[in-house]
Amino acid sequence: MSENGAIQYNRRKGWELAFAACANTVPTLFVILMTFTTYIGTGVYGATTVLAGTIVTGSRIFDGITDPLIALFAERLETRFGRARPLMLLGWLTIAVSVILMFVLCPGAGQVWVFILIYMLYIIGYTIYGIGMQLVPAIMTNDPKQRPIYNRWTTTYTTIVSNCLSIVLAATLMPKHNFKYGLPLFKDLTFLLIGLSGVMVALSVIAITHAKVDVPTTYVGKTKQRTSFRDMWDVLRHNRALQMYIIAGASDKLGLQTASQSAINVMVFGIVIGNYKFMSSLSMVNMIVTLIMVNFFASRLAGNKGMKRALVTWTWASMVALAAMFFFMACVDTLSITTSGVLTIVFIVLYCAMGATKMATSCVSHPCVPDIIDYEFYRSGRYVPSVIGAAYSFMDKMVSSLASTVVALVVALVGYTSTMPQATDPLTTPVFYAAMFLWLGMPFLGYLCTIIAMKFYPLTKEKMEEIQKANAETRASLKAEK
Repeated sequence: MSENGAIQYNRRKGWELAFAACANTVPTLFVILMTFTTYIGTGVYGATTVLAGTIVTGSRIFDGITDPLIALFAERLETRFGRARPLMLLGWLTIAVSVILMFVLCPGAGQVWVFILIYMLYIIGYTIYGIGMQLVPAIMTNDPKQRPIYNRWTTTYTTIVSNCLSIVLAATLMPKHNFKYGLPLFKDLTFLLIGLSGVMVALSVIAITHAKVDVPTTYVGKTKQRTSFRDMWDVLRHNRALQMYIIAGASDKLGLQTASQSAINVMVFGIVIGNYKFMSSLSMVNMIVTLIMVNFFASRLAGNKGMKRALVTWTWASMVALAAMFFFMACVDTLSITTSGVLTIVFIVLYCAMGATKMATSCVSHPCVPDIIDYEFYRSGRYVPSVIGAAYSFMDKMVSSLASTVVALVVALVGYTSTMPQATDPLTTPVFYAAMFLWLGMPFLGYLCTIIAMKFYPLTKEKMEEIQKANAETRASLKAEK
C-alpha cells in the first residue's frame, strides 16, 4: 500500500495485457474443432451416435479427474521460468499432437478404442494448458479496472476468431467439401487451428516474459507447506465465492456448449431455416455488434460497479434475448426467414442481441476467477491459483461434460439414432422443437442458475477493495520477513 493508505495495485502496460490475453483464445480454437468429435466418432471410428456422445461425456469426466492431479503438480512446480509458461507450452504441444492423431493420422484404424485413447491424450493436454492459462490473469494484474480489460481482449479475440472461423467453415470449407462433414474437411480445419493457436501462445509467452510476473516469488503464500488434496477439499468446502461461481459457470457452460455443438448449427440454419450459408452472412454483423457491446459497455460496467453486479445485469439481458428469439421462431414460418425482408431483419437483430449479451456475460464472468484466488489468499493465507482453477474446472467439467450426451439423446429422440443431422434433411415439428430446446432452452436454464447463485456470491466491489488492501499488507509483511 502507499503511505496515505491507498491500495497500490500491480498494473501492466496495455500491450502486455493485450498480448497475454491471447492465451485464453487457444482453448476456444480447439473446442471448435472438437465439436466434430461426434461426427468423426460415428463416421470414421465406428461408434453409434449415442455411444459417441457417451464417450465424449466419459472423457470429460476423465478430464475432471485429471484436474486436481495436474493442479497439485503445478502448485509444486518450481522452475526459473515460472509456472504459467512451461505449463502452457507443454499443454499446447500435447493438444496439437492429439488432434493430428485423431483427424489426420489414425482415422484409418477405424477402431473405437483408438478414438478413446487419442481423446484421453487430448484431455490431458487440454488440462495442462488450461491450468497454465488460468494463472495468467491472476499474476498479470490485481487492478479491478485492468482485470476487465484483460478479459475484454480475451472476448474480443474469441469473438473475432470464432466468427471468422464460422465464415471460413460455411463459405469456404463446406462448399469445398460439398457441404458434407468428413475427413478432408476435418484435416484442413485441424492444420488451420494448430497454426493459429501456435501464434496465440507465442504472443502470450512474449507478454508474460516481458512483464516479469511468472517468477517463483509470485507464488509464495503465508504457509510453507506443500499443497495437498486436503487443501483442495478445504477450498471447495469453505470458499463460498468459489462454490457460487462453480454453480453459475458450470450451468452456463452446459447450456452454451450444448447450443454451440456443430449438430445444432446444422439443425437451426440448415434444417429449421433451410439456408446453412446464412450463418456465415450473420457472422460479421454479429461480431461487430458483440465487439461494440463488450468494449463500450460490458467491461466498463464491471470496472465501475464490480464483477458481481455486471454479471447479474448481463445475465438478465441474455435471458431476455433468448426468450425473444424463441417466441419469434415459434410464431413465423422459419423457412421464409431468409426470403422475407422483414423476417430477415428481425432475426438478425435478435441473433445479434443473443450473441452480444452472451459475450458480455462471458466477459464479466471470467475476471471472477482472479478475484476468487485473491479471496482465498485473504481467507486462508494460501496463494493457490492452480488449485482454485482446478477446483472450478473439476466441478465445471462434471456438469458441462453432459453437453454432447444431451445433444445425442435429444437428436436420437427425433429419429437420428445412427447418423447426425445434415443440412439437407427435411424440417419436421419434432426436429424444430428439439433444435429450439438445444439452441435456446438450455442456455436459458443455465443463466437462470447463475441468477440464483449470484444471490449468495460474496465478492462485491466493496468487499474486493477490503480484500486487496489486506492482501497488500500481508505481502508486505512476507517480504519484510525475508
